[in-house]
This record gives sequence, C-alpha cells and structure tokens, in this order.
Amino acid sequence: MAENPQDRAETRAEAPAHTDAPPRSGTENRRARLLPHREAVRPLLALASLVPLALAVGALATSPPPAPAPVERAAAQSEPGASTRWCPGPLQLPDEALETGPDEELAVTPPNPAVSLRTVSVEPASSLLFGTVSGSSTLQEDDGSVRAPSITVEGADGAVLEDAPASQDLGISVLGMTGVEDVPHTTSATSEGARPLTDTLQSTSTATGDYRSLSLTRCAEPATEASFLGISTATGDSAALVLRNPTERPATASVQLWTPDGPAAMEGRSQVVVAPGEEQRVLLESVAPGQDAVGVSVAVLGSPLSMSVQTTEREGLTPGGAEMLTPLPAAGTELLMPGVDVAGTAPTLVLANPQGGPATADVEVLGPDGPVEGAAVEAIDLPSGTVVSTPLDGLPEGMYAVRVQADAPVTAVTRSERTGSDLPGDTLGAPVDFTLVAPAPEIGTHAVSALPAPAAAGELTLTGTAESAVTVIPMAADGSAGEPLTVDVPAGATETLTSEQLQIGGDSAAGLTLVPEVPGAVHAGWTQRESDGTDVALLSSFPVLSQHGGEDSVTVRRAP
Repeated sequence: MAENPQDRAETRAEAPAHTDAPPRSGTENRRARLLPHREAVRPLLALASLVPLALAVGALATSPPPAPAPVERAAAQSEPGASTRWCPGPLQLPDEALETGPDEELAVTPPNPAVSLRTVSVEPASSLLFGTVSGSSTLQEDDGSVRAPSITVEGADGAVLEDAPASQDLGISVLGMTGVEDVPHTTSATSEGARPLTDTLQSTSTATGDYRSLSLTRCAEPATEASFLGISTATGDSAALVLRNPTERPATASVQLWTPDGPAAMEGRSQVVVAPGEEQRVLLESVAPGQDAVGVSVAVLGSPLSMSVQTTEREGLTPGGAEMLTPLPAAGTELLMPGVDVAGTAPTLVLANPQGGPATADVEVLGPDGPVEGAAVEAIDLPSGTVVSTPLDGLPEGMYAVRVQADAPVTAVTRSERTGSDLPGDTLGAPVDFTLVAPAPEIGTHAVSALPAPAAAGELTLTGTAESAVTVIPMAADGSAGEPLTVDVPAGATETLTSEQLQIGGDSAAGLTLVPEVPGAVHAGWTQRESDGTDVALLSSFPVLSQHGGEDSVTVRRAP
C-alpha cells in the first residue's frame, strides 16, 4: 500500500532530532521563533528612548541660564567720628644744648616750658559757615539749649586737662588754655558725635634768653606722609624731627633729608621704628650739618604718626629765633604763600624738588597793588632732589604774598625775619626771630581758623587767583560772633585785615570763619607779631586751611 505524503511530513515533524538536548516544549518553540524578531527590534527601541533625552538636552542648551539668587550681605552705616588733633607741646632741646659751663653769666636759659592752646569748633549747620550771624532755632536740645560741639583737651597720659568750652546760640564752641606744661591733644565732636569743622592752634612764647622766640603751630591729625623745608643745620643751630606714635600699633618711618647738593647720605638712619605710645627724635644736624636750609620727607609704614620739626637758631650768643613746624601741603605746580612780613630784612624763598626729574620755577611777589615790579625771579633751576634758596630783594616794608609757578610739582616756604633791639649785657648783637611762611591751599566753600591765645597784633592776608569777595566773621572767646566783614579780593593782589579790625567789643578774636563768593579763588594766611618787652620783634605765621566737616555717612557691606 502506497505511503501518504502527508503522513511522511507528520512523521518527520514528530521525529526527534539527533541531539543530547531534551525535547522543547511548545512555549520554548514559540520563544525560539520570536527571538530573531526581538533582536532586530531592540536597537530601534534603544534609539527611540534616546530621542526625549536629546530633546531635553537641546532645550537646556538653548534656554537662558536662570538668574542667580540674590545674596543679602550685612550692611552698616559708618559715620565720620570725632576729630583728634595732636600738638607738638613745649620746645624741647637736646640735653647737650642745655648744659651749663662754670661761667654763670654764660649759662643757657631754657625756653618757656609751657604752651597756650586755642580750639574753635563749628557745627556743619552753623550760619557762620554761610557768611551770616544768626542764632539757631532748629538745632536745639530737649531743654531748649542750642547744640554746640564738645571739646576735650587731654595730656600725654590721657588725663583730661579741660572739657568745658564756651558756646552761645550759634553752633560754635571755643576753648582756650594757657600754661600747659604737657604734650596735649584735643578731641572735638558735634552735638551728635559726628565730625565738626575744628581747628586747634598752639602758641609758645619766650620773651628773653637764649631761645627768645614766638612760635604758632597748628595741631594736626596723625599722618603717614610729611615734608618739611627751610630748616637750618648751620653752626649754632639745632633741629629735631619728632615722631610720636599715639596708636596701639608700631610704625616704621622712612626718613630722607634733602640739601642743596641733593639727597643726604642717611648712613643707617633712614628707618626709624616708633613703638606704640612712644616718641623718637632724629637730630638733623647729625645727618646733614652746616646747611642754611634743608628739607625732610617722611613716609610711614604702619600706624600714622604725629610729626613735627623743632628748630632753634643762635649766632654765637645772639638768639636767632625758634619755630615748631607741622607738615607742609603736598607738592604742586602753583603755590601761594600769603602773609610774608617784610621789615628791614629781605625774605628768602626756599624751594625743593622732590621729583625724579629736573624742574624750573618762576616767582613773583604780590602786594596790595598786584605784582611788585622788580621782585620777580624767573627760571630758577631745581635739579632733582635738591633745595634752592633765593633772596627776594628790593621789597619795601609791608605784607606780601609769594607765588611760585613750576613745570613740575615742588614744595616751598618763604623765610621772613624780624630784628629786635640790641640788648647789651644779654647778647652780643641784635636778637632775631623768624618764621617760615608755608603755602596756603585754596579755600573751598568755607574755612575755620583758630587764632593765638592770648592774641596780640596780627594780620590776615588774603590773596586771590581770581576776583572774589570774601566774608570774614570773627568769633569771640565766649562763643559769640562779631559783625561780618566783606572784603573784595582782586586777582593777583593782596588784601589785609588787622587784628584791630577783627575785634569783638574791644576784645581780640579767638577765631575766624571765611566764606569766599567764588570757591577756590582765595588763599589766606595769618601773621603774628608780639613784643619782647622792648619792641615788636617776635614773629610767627600759619596758613588758613580749607576744612571739611559733617561728611555724609559711608555704607559698609560685609565681603562674601
């Protein structure tokens, strides 16, 4: 019987494969048939799963970055505080200068061991700073009293010497002291504890003896830079740079002397370390002896220092005067020195070039009628690092201003002298006193100046770089004020107000406020003359400074 083909196909399908593997179940057969299909689909599924991720990355790449979250840092308002001014104190000479020999008639008489002080402080809102005298109706305390600045005078050890200034209803305070045998400093604050406009002046007078002299010195805040000029180290003269550290941190002062021949060789004395609360002195004649005029520059690293120069002069047994100098203004290309007193002896201009290259300066002398003909000096050569002295001859007696114009920044002072009467038995010649008239900066919107205590004959010299009226208001020792005086100051000329013109009820003024009509157009200086008991022969001067007070607060934020 023939075999059916269908039966042969079923027999082949059912016949077991020749293998050791067990026979597959139906489910396994289905998986085997589907496996090639799944292997083909899996890469497609993986690729599809990456599409959303790629789209998300693209969105992030094209979207702008989110704004950073703001960070709030702690902030505080820093208000300008009280102002503290340090004074040089009495004239202190080296021990060798005060040694006495066996001849009592030739014994050295020391200078006056005491100083006088005068401080004036003004509230920033006082009418005197605006050129009028008007009692305050707004700045009042709860009890109805008018607010006025505080003034405290302390000695070198911090002991309070005086703290009760006089005041009225004008927002000003005045404090004067005499017979202070200490190195004082004054601290002044407005009624709200801020910075007032304040000025403190020290005066010391020795009418007779080897150090017969008058010296007016402005007390100043500690600084990190200072320069001095016109100091003599000639035979018989002595000068000391005084460095005082009123802080609690040490300081190192770099000192350099300038001479007509250039920078002096400091020979290991250029670095001076000043410990907290201590004082160091550098004798200038030991560094650059035999010079008629030297300059000094000081740069301080660390705490700011109170700096001054004490200089005395003698010619044999004849007193030559003394001065206590405070730092000069910064070097400039145009300097004005008002208040140069001329009486018999020609003044001397002293110039210094602290720059690295040469400079050339032109000089003219200004009087009430303008530039003095024949007194100008042109094209003074100033090599780098040198000091140059130039006499200003041919000037009649009177008060003048000296103007310097240079092609590079320079510093300058003008030396003015007064000769007293010959006193046989005390000296071997006519005694002399001198002053070094410093440049006066331009006055901005207003200026406040103290005047010597006790006051004597003096003059305020005003000089204009442009025409401007100036309102001058004298202040009395009791905190009141006199009538305002308006002075027209021409450009390139001088105007002078005497101490008699500035009296208040017959008493000398204790201070002044100056308000120019054109800010920056006027410079001013005060020159004082006193009697030594025989004639008016003691001389000193100081510039009027443009001051700031009541500054806006400063916002201080903590660093991240």
